Parts: sequence; structure tokens; C-alpha cells
Amino acid sequence: MTVVILRPVLCAILAITMVSCASLSRRNILTMPYEDRLQLASIYIQGGQVEKAIPLLEDAVNQERDRPEAWAMLGELFWLKGDLEKSSTYLEKALNAGGEDPLILNNLAWVESARGHPERALALVDRAIAMEPAPLFPYLETRARILMKLQRYEEASADARAALSLTPEYDKDMKEQLEELIGEIEELGAVEDGTIF
Repeated sequence: MTVVILRPVLCAILAITMVSCASLSRRNILTMPYEDRLQLASIYIQGGQVEKAIPLLEDAVNQERDRPEAWAMLGELFWLKGDLEKSSTYLEKALNAGGEDPLILNNLAWVESARGHPERALALVDRAIAMEPAPLFPYLETRARILMKLQRYEEASADARAALSLTPEYDKDMKEQLEELIGEIEELGAVEDGTIF
């Protein structure tokens, strides 16, 4: 009989403890510093819980609107979700908040190219490259892909080859992607020129 009485009492104590912990954690989230929000959002993202990361990042941008990190993270998340409009908007806000950042410019170039604005994308990636980011090869790859969309195959091939030469030997996946890109560009360029293989 004692066990039967204790079980409801223990359940009630456990329920009260869980409710108080939940309200405590919500209180902590409301007062959480900007950097901690970004860190927690990163943990959620790495754990595949993107939907939990988004409200944290939205809170972070409301907390410090003049900082680019949360805006940029939101832009990248919406890119992954396939919402190019929101991605573009958030990446633009990141640029406005933080000034010229080659990584944000490059990411926005990818988004704008996917949205069907390759001329704008090219201008963005050119701004990023002018800042001489290190390493340079990812930016040259972006530029080569955009130039390919613009049917400027000779320039695209040159950028893809430069990116390949700058890619570290240990990055076999990137080297393979660049070799495939070069093949695509050359095939499209040959078709454009009327050269048949």
C-alpha cells in the first residue's frame, strides 16, 4: 500500500520539478547573451534541429540588430531550407550590419545566382575576391559557376582551373568537384563554339 501512495506523490514531485525547470530554462533563454544564443543555435543546427535554431537567431537579431552573425546564420539556414527570398534578405541584412565580409558576399552570390540573378551574383563574388580572402579557391569556384551560367566559358574555365590549383591536396572532394566543373564548362563551351567531341 505504501508503494501505491508514494507513486502518485513521486509523480507529482517530478511534474512540479519539470515545470519549474522548464520555466527556469525559458527565463534563462529570455535573458541569454547574444553570443550564447548563437552558440546554442549552432548546437541545434549541428544536431539537425534547425527549427529550434531559427527562433533563437531571430531573438538574437532583435537583441543586437547591428551585428551580422545571427543575420548571416539565418540567411544560411533559409538557403538550406530552399527559401531563397528569405536567405537573400537575411544575408543582405548581415552585410548592412557588418560591412563587407567576403564569406557573406560569397554566400549571397550563391543565393542570387540560384534566384536567377547571375550578373548581381558575379558583382558580389567579385567584391569578395577583391578583399583577397584566404583561402581563395572557394571564391574562384563560386565565380566559375556563375560565369558558366552567364555562358562566359573561357573565363569560367580559367577560374575553375585556378581554384583547382589552389585547392589543398588533402581536400580530395573539392578537387573532384572542380575537375567535374571544368569538364562541364569545357563541354558547354565546345557545344557553344560548335566543336563536337
